[in-house]
Amino acid sequence: MEKHENDSYMTISEFSRISEIKRKSLIFYDNTGVFSPKYTAPNGYRYYTHDQIYVISVINVLKELGMPLSEIKEYTSDITPENAISLLREQEIKLNDKIEELRSIQDMLGIKLRKLEEGVSSKTGIVQIQYFDEMPVFLSDSFSADRHHIPDDIWLDFYMKCKQQHISFGYPEGYLIGMENLFQAQTSIVSNIIAYVHDGKYANSTIPAGDYVTAYGAGGLEDTKKIYDRIFTFIKENNYRITGDAYEERLIDEVGSSRKDCQMIRVRVRVSTEKN
Repeated sequence: MEKHENDSYMTISEFSRISEIKRKSLIFYDNTGVFSPKYTAPNGYRYYTHDQIYVISVINVLKELGMPLSEIKEYTSDITPENAISLLREQEIKLNDKIEELRSIQDMLGIKLRKLEEGVSSKTGIVQIQYFDEMPVFLSDSFSADRHHIPDDIWLDFYMKCKQQHISFGYPEGYLIGMENLFQAQTSIVSNIIAYVHDGKYANSTIPAGDYVTAYGAGGLEDTKKIYDRIFTFIKENNYRITGDAYEERLIDEVGSSRKDCQMIRVRVRVSTEKN
């Protein structure tokens, strides 16, 4: 294309600065036919127009959304209103999915932070009665397995269902111990895996509101026996009655400490404080 004297052109450096696209990226786009300057001088200098900023901005967004360059090239080779409508509708759906994913990550990180802070401030020697409001959670399908030997397919199924629910990996996890196993003192038998999502749109169940005997302990989910011993002693001494399941929650996990003895879990057992 011939360059006319009255045409308003920008050099590649000027266009790069305004569009915030690196020079080498613009050269690459030109060499691959994805996006070319309006005019290339005989000496090889590239010149762009202001109107091209709108096109390169869309190309950059499409690239950020993961659209292959081959598809971007196909679009830029034949830009029509119909093609633009189809493309932008498709990318809007993908962008909404990405926004939802980022919101889930943001929610997860916020909860992770609060749980770490709670774990740092907790005291392992204390057993107490606490009232908790109803709490949304995401539960695995029910099963019955020893906590030390939960089959891999149960974990895989749980993580796949979390993914389908757009639940980001990283939420505090724990176990639900059915009330029947508490009566039999078989606290090693797990009934459900829990993701503590704390947001109803990610939840498929809730932890009921009520009074819970609560205790903290160092270690992981395999180190709960001593915590339950303290809880059951406290329940017996105060003549409380177990009325619901037990819920275990990792407050400090591997993200908070690589040392097992510095990790922290909380166990709570629902009770009635009315004397027998």
